[in-house]
Amino acid sequence: MKKETVFEITHQSILETAKELFLTNGYKNTSTRDIAKAVNITQPALYYHFSNKEVLFIEINKQIGSQLKHEMGQIQDEPDSLENKLIKCTNALLNVYHRDIFSFIHQSAAEMEQENKQQLFYILNDYYLKPLQAIFETSQTPLNTMVSSKKAAQFYLMSLSLLFSTIHQISTEKERSEQISELMSMVLHGVLS
Repeated sequence: MKKETVFEITHQSILETAKELFLTNGYKNTSTRDIAKAVNITQPALYYHFSNKEVLFIEINKQIGSQLKHEMGQIQDEPDSLENKLIKCTNALLNVYHRDIFSFIHQSAAEMEQENKQQLFYILNDYYLKPLQAIFETSQTPLNTMVSSKKAAQFYLMSLSLLFSTIHQISTEKERSEQISELMSMVLHGVLS
């Protein structure tokens, strides 16, 4: 096998393995030693691909964010209600993340150098908040005049923490769907009748 092919296979294996470990154990509880061991390489070999844990984590979030940004762009273009679009966005996020994305990124950033922390917040803003903001802006349903599309996107994303805290207790697709619909209704219409 060519050297370039081996490099690429190892590189992708590191990314996939690290993504699973970070999403399962969290940023703080995942070490480069854990990742190298799971990939069956040495730590120096891992550092040949990624200079440190922060750089690896940022790259994973760029990949995940890019995928989700693309999916949200497609959802935005669909002729559907705002509520159904947000339900589809929620499902897209749940298919990738095992935990509350907003808290996950903020807690991870607390462990990072300032420059990397800024990159992580750029990813959160550019890959998650802006596409969600565009969905609110292009909706046929007008927002409350006191709420900007940016605030609506932030509120939606933060509200998902309620869902992530119970989603692993849900056993059927129907229950998951009902819980997502209930949350989207609360996000868009509040809790008062």
